[in-house]
Amino acid sequence: MSNNDRKLVIAAVILCMVIGILAPFIASSYPDGLEKSAEQLISNPNTEPAVNAPMSGYSITGLGKLGKIVAMILGILGTLVIAYIFAMLIKRRNPPEASEELDFLRRKKL
Repeated sequence: MSNNDRKLVIAAVILCMVIGILAPFIASSYPDGLEKSAEQLISNPNTEPAVNAPMSGYSITGLGKLGKIVAMILGILGTLVIAYIFAMLIKRRNPPEASEELDFLRRKKL
Protein backbone atom coordinates (compact mmCIF):
# COMPACT_ATOMS: atom_id res chain seq x y z
CA MET A 1 0.00 0.00 0.00
CA SER A 2 1.40 3.37 -0.96
CA ASN A 3 1.86 6.15 1.57
CA ASN A 4 -0.98 8.20 0.01
CA ASP A 5 -3.34 5.21 0.20
CA ARG A 6 -2.39 4.62 3.83
CA LYS A 7 -3.14 8.27 4.67
CA LEU A 8 -6.51 8.04 2.90
CA VAL A 9 -7.47 4.89 4.84
CA ILE A 10 -6.44 6.45 8.16
CA ALA A 11 -8.43 9.63 7.37
CA ALA A 12 -11.49 7.55 6.41
CA VAL A 13 -11.32 5.52 9.66
CA ILE A 14 -10.99 8.71 11.70
CA LEU A 15 -13.98 10.22 9.86
CA CYS A 16 -16.03 7.08 10.56
CA MET A 17 -15.13 7.25 14.26
CA VAL A 18 -16.12 10.92 14.46
CA ILE A 19 -19.46 10.14 12.80
CA GLY A 20 -19.95 7.18 15.16
CA ILE A 21 -19.30 9.38 18.19
CA LEU A 22 -21.56 12.22 17.01
CA ALA A 23 -24.40 10.08 15.64
CA PRO A 24 -26.22 9.48 18.95
CA PHE A 25 -26.37 13.23 19.56
CA ILE A 26 -27.57 14.30 16.11
CA ALA A 27 -29.84 11.37 15.18
CA SER A 28 -33.58 11.87 15.38
CA SER A 29 -35.38 10.17 18.26
CA TYR A 30 -38.48 9.73 16.08
CA PRO A 31 -38.49 6.46 14.15
CA ASP A 32 -38.61 6.57 10.36
CA GLY A 33 -41.05 4.57 8.23
CA LEU A 34 -38.96 1.40 8.23
CA GLU A 35 -38.52 1.36 12.01
CA LYS A 36 -42.20 2.13 12.57
CA SER A 37 -43.22 -0.74 10.26
CA ALA A 38 -40.82 -3.08 12.04
CA GLU A 39 -42.24 -2.09 15.43
CA GLN A 40 -45.76 -2.81 14.20
CA LEU A 41 -44.73 -6.25 12.92
CA ILE A 42 -42.70 -7.19 15.98
CA SER A 43 -45.55 -6.33 18.35
CA ASN A 44 -47.29 -9.39 16.93
CA PRO A 45 -46.23 -12.38 19.12
CA ASN A 46 -46.15 -14.67 16.07
CA THR A 47 -43.37 -12.60 14.50
CA GLU A 48 -41.09 -12.23 17.53
CA PRO A 49 -37.43 -12.87 16.63
CA ALA A 50 -35.94 -16.17 17.75
CA VAL A 51 -32.67 -14.50 18.76
CA ASN A 52 -32.24 -10.92 19.92
CA ALA A 53 -29.44 -8.86 18.42
CA PRO A 54 -26.48 -8.23 20.75
CA MET A 55 -26.71 -4.45 20.26
CA SER A 56 -30.30 -3.94 19.15
CA GLY A 57 -31.18 -0.34 18.50
CA TYR A 58 -27.48 0.46 18.04
CA SER A 59 -27.02 0.61 21.79
CA ILE A 60 -25.70 -1.30 24.77
CA THR A 61 -28.44 -1.54 27.37
CA GLY A 62 -27.96 0.44 30.56
CA LEU A 63 -25.28 2.84 29.34
CA GLY A 64 -27.46 5.53 27.73
CA LYS A 65 -25.65 7.72 25.18
CA LEU A 66 -22.31 6.12 26.07
CA GLY A 67 -23.78 2.72 25.16
CA LYS A 68 -24.77 4.07 21.76
CA ILE A 69 -21.30 5.50 21.16
CA VAL A 70 -19.60 2.24 22.21
CA ALA A 71 -21.98 0.22 20.01
CA MET A 72 -21.23 2.46 17.01
CA ILE A 73 -17.46 2.22 17.51
CA LEU A 74 -17.63 -1.57 17.95
CA GLY A 75 -19.72 -1.81 14.78
CA ILE A 76 -17.25 0.33 12.83
CA LEU A 77 -14.25 -1.66 14.08
CA GLY A 78 -16.00 -4.99 13.49
CA THR A 79 -16.86 -4.02 9.93
CA LEU A 80 -13.30 -2.83 9.35
CA VAL A 81 -11.84 -6.12 10.63
CA ILE A 82 -14.22 -8.20 8.49
CA ALA A 83 -13.42 -6.11 5.40
CA TYR A 84 -9.66 -6.43 6.05
CA ILE A 85 -9.89 -10.21 6.46
CA PHE A 86 -11.97 -10.48 3.28
CA ALA A 87 -9.46 -8.30 1.38
CA MET A 88 -6.58 -10.49 2.55
CA LEU A 89 -8.43 -13.62 1.43
CA ILE A 90 -9.13 -12.34 -2.08
CA LYS A 91 -5.82 -10.51 -2.58
CA ARG A 92 -3.86 -11.81 -5.52
CA ARG A 93 -0.49 -13.18 -4.53
CA ASN A 94 1.09 -12.30 -7.87
CA PRO A 95 -0.71 -9.32 -9.34
CA PRO A 96 -0.37 -8.94 -13.14
CA GLU A 97 1.74 -5.79 -12.76
CA ALA A 98 4.26 -7.57 -10.56
CA SER A 99 4.40 -10.54 -12.92
CA GLU A 100 5.09 -8.28 -15.90
CA GLU A 101 7.85 -6.49 -14.00
CA LEU A 102 9.44 -9.79 -13.01
CA ASP A 103 9.31 -11.02 -16.60
CA PHE A 104 10.93 -7.79 -17.80
CA LEU A 105 13.70 -8.07 -15.21
CA ARG A 106 14.32 -11.73 -16.05
CA ARG A 107 14.58 -10.93 -19.76
CA LYS A 108 16.91 -8.03 -19.04
CA LYS A 109 19.33 -10.31 -17.12
CA LEU A 110 19.43 -12.80 -19.99
